[in-house]
Amino acid sequence: MNSPAHRSAPPMQTIVTYWEGEVSWLERLSAASIVAAGHDLQIYSHDVAALRGQGLPGTVIDVREVLGPNPMADLYRRRKSYAFYTDYVRLGLLREGRGIWSDLDFVFRQPLRVTPGGTDYVFGWLNPNRINNAILYAPAHSDLVSHYWDAITAVPIRVPWATGHIRVKRGLEILLGRRFPIHPERLAIGPRALTHFVRRLGLAHHARAKPVFYPLDDDDAYRLTEPDDGAARALIGPETVAVHAWRGKLWSIGRNAPPDRSSWLGRRSRELGL
Repeated sequence: MNSPAHRSAPPMQTIVTYWEGEVSWLERLSAASIVAAGHDLQIYSHDVAALRGQGLPGTVIDVREVLGPNPMADLYRRRKSYAFYTDYVRLGLLREGRGIWSDLDFVFRQPLRVTPGGTDYVFGWLNPNRINNAILYAPAHSDLVSHYWDAITAVPIRVPWATGHIRVKRGLEILLGRRFPIHPERLAIGPRALTHFVRRLGLAHHARAKPVFYPLDDDDAYRLTEPDDGAARALIGPETVAVHAWRGKLWSIGRNAPPDRSSWLGRRSRELGL
């Protein structure tokens, strides 16, 4: 009698991200955790040589391979609104089928597996009303990617996902002939827009439960750096694939120094030899 064929685990998708500027301990931890989970890591940047010189694990690639001149993306970049510019990089990478997007402040605990062939969607609930885009994957030729991309690259841009007063203001700007918004940072082209298209296309059932990617809200991010890691561990369960460490929040409350070695982030750093 022949023994059953051994079924190997499907190969894991590449994780893709974007970084510009100086690398901190948190980006190093994030990159190390992604690689330790078994993923190839590609980091896209405008300054490839400078980023390579900082020694992150993974392959550094010129972002202009996937995002050429684009009026709306270039507007955000000129204004140094890099969080919004990154929304275009994120979707540009998905359109090219480069891999699963992860912000570089996620600390992976286990591999992020998807169905072979790239037919899965990967995103998660941040709260009962909002899907976040800090980890994101959709098939390159899906309606989600094409509708979302077309909407945020349109000139003039319209914002059906935004709050009522922003929609009205943008509508008036267009009537007055303003192809570009006066305050583009108010257009909410990130999680609010993603949630709008996920719901409109009937894809909300693909969203992972909050503990999978966002076990801590941003107001709880400080718990990850506390010397007593008990509060953080209480929120992180076996279903948690990766922990969003909320870099912006940590930096805003002065937690930008390397964390205590007994904190949750400190312990994870030690486990990875950092």
